[in-house]
Amino acid sequence: MKIGIAQMTTRAGDLEKTVERMGEFARRAAEMGVELLVFPMAALCGVTPVQSADREGFLLDLMETLAPELEDLACPCLIPLVLSTDGSPLPEALLVEGKDIKPVRLSARLSSMGARDAGDPGTDALPELPFHGARLGIAFTYEDLDAYDDYEYDVDVIVFLSGYGFAADDASSALGSSLQEGRFMADAEATGAWIVGVGSLGCYDAQVFCGSSFVLAPWGELAAQAPSFEEDLLVYDVDPSAEGPLPEPLDPEVYDAPLMTWEALRVGLSDLVRGAHGSTACAVVGDGLSDALLAVLAVDALGPVNVRVVLTETGEREADEARSALVRALRLPEENVERLDVRTAPDAASARDLAELSLAALARREGCVALGGGDKTGWALERSDGRLSAAQIEPFADLYRSDLVELSRVRSMISPVIPPRLLGAYRVPDVAGLRDAFDSDEAALEFADLVLASYVEWERPVSDIVAERGHGEEAMAVIGRMRDLEASRPSRPLAPTLSSRTLGEARAPLGFAWRDRVRERSERMEAFLGSVMPGGTAPSEAPREPEPAVAPPTSGEIRDIMGHLRDFSLGGAFSAFGAGGEQGHGPGGGRPDGQGPHHGPWSGPFSEN
Repeated sequence: MKIGIAQMTTRAGDLEKTVERMGEFARRAAEMGVELLVFPMAALCGVTPVQSADREGFLLDLMETLAPELEDLACPCLIPLVLSTDGSPLPEALLVEGKDIKPVRLSARLSSMGARDAGDPGTDALPELPFHGARLGIAFTYEDLDAYDDYEYDVDVIVFLSGYGFAADDASSALGSSLQEGRFMADAEATGAWIVGVGSLGCYDAQVFCGSSFVLAPWGELAAQAPSFEEDLLVYDVDPSAEGPLPEPLDPEVYDAPLMTWEALRVGLSDLVRGAHGSTACAVVGDGLSDALLAVLAVDALGPVNVRVVLTETGEREADEARSALVRALRLPEENVERLDVRTAPDAASARDLAELSLAALARREGCVALGGGDKTGWALERSDGRLSAAQIEPFADLYRSDLVELSRVRSMISPVIPPRLLGAYRVPDVAGLRDAFDSDEAALEFADLVLASYVEWERPVSDIVAERGHGEEAMAVIGRMRDLEASRPSRPLAPTLSSRTLGEARAPLGFAWRDRVRERSERMEAFLGSVMPGGTAPSEAPREPEPAVAPPTSGEIRDIMGHLRDFSLGGAFSAFGAGGEQGHGPGGGRPDGQGPHHGPWSGPFSEN
């Protein structure tokens, strides 16, 4: 079966233009003999459902636009949609073959319900579609891929319609560019099926999608791959009866996470500036790494003629020369550089306020989109203290400061535009004991960011973080500082989403007084459950007689309690992913380097056992 992947960039909700381009891709695919053309998850509707007030009108226009075009498609197509149920995204895909149109997810669920009505207990089934001599499975999430592995599905080809934007902490989100680091080779071998990974391309609702679609043989060889961040029509003839090896397998890329992150930043900033109805941007070039890196990113994304800067002059010769050298290296036109003398400012904070005021005036005068260099570390651990900011977009707001240090080095390897003085100009957050515990500022910063990433993205308890990384007091200080600033932290600015969990998603309820602490093994949940189960004991304690006034719970009661907790967690009260309304990365992405968990279908705080 010859499968095609239409890796295309679109504007979500631009229905007529997108459907027209889909028809063009279908005609090209038909000329190449494609028997099934697959479109990306975000191409037509994006990745976020419209609000309830717009839902009826959007669905009517969607159907009105699609209906007359579907029968005229030059080859069979699989067209994904993102609908909504109770405000949560519901991915679906239409299998279109002539006049036959089948919603694959709905059809699978109706079949499952029919089986239950006929006396078969059934499951909430995933698609198994006979199609041109093969059996197709359709997966929308990592959990779907897990289910095709865990349960007895008879499929030859699994089409993975990824709705996950690129995340620096999830290698699998880069699809074909990170096959050796991600999960998909293991999925192919576990399911014994061809894996057809279909990547969206561009920026949708602040999530950046890198393309990099691929076709993977059941035994793990790479059969075909589309480029990252480029449109492509990828075609491959899949043979469900093949047993390998492939006659001409491709060598998987060596995954370069910082370079992929930089490209995602470039695409995200370009699309967000256009989304803000602008074609030009402006930024402050001060004496710091984030300012320098922001100017470089803006030029990479928009071109030097579309970037204007406020260049601060402090009277310190080496610093002023470094900033001027950066502007010259970026080849900014002289008329795009506005010099600002801040020598009269009483302190550094006031000098920065003056620069932000000049940036705001420049943005109004020239119609530019103002950019800021704030990062995730700063948003988590540094108090704003009334500092001014003119930024409409902060591209680094979902990346840690140590990520920026690494990105600056990677970008300097491409072309050394950032002067050495600015490469080391970054701050370590003012967290109690942090600087004193490490030999260098870079080591202290990396530790703080690792604690934040472990707690925010990987959702690890502080006890696990300290058990792995040590420095218990410093780790507690970092997390405590993050929690202390939540009430005073302003809303996150517009920025590309480049992690699997943002600070906003990790925020505790305002005013919540309880804080976790580092616990010994004997205090952990496993030990607690062991002590209350009949015949169980805590690991480090001798058996104890029960209190005479309180009968110990029976095993049936324990099962009921844990069952209720599990159901409650899956319903969203405990699970960070249970609510279902957040876009981005569900559980299961994992980190192959062992620094983050590989979540399975269970995403609550308690073990399945």
